Amino acid sequence: MLNASFVISTTHPSLDGHFPEHPITPGVITLDHVVRGLVSQLPGTRLVGFPIVKFLQPIYPNTEIKVRYKIKHESLYHFSCESEGAIFVTGQIELVSEGAKSYDRMDKTRGAEQHFYA
Repeated sequence: MLNASFVISTTHPSLDGHFPEHPITPGVITLDHVVRGLVSQLPGTRLVGFPIVKFLQPIYPNTEIKVRYKIKHESLYHFSCESEGAIFVTGQIELVSEGAKSYDRMDKTRGAEQHFYA
């Protein structure tokens, strides 16, 4: 199991526009820290995507978040963002080695772009 942690301070620029009277950490900022925490421990990898993410409760500024990563298989990890026994975010993160070649295609049935790695 791998671990990381982060704290978003009350002065983070994203909080100015994310409910100024009652700031909460935007999900994209949380996921950026989830990626950085894992990739920093697995040199030579990069993000493919998040197959599943569940935001269970808001993360307020100055909350110390501990991220726990558990490998599911070769390039897929389960993660959870926790603080003081509470779970804030869970999901899966998929990585690929830096040297992997990718190609894209449009999924006509869902109208979504998908990325594939060889």
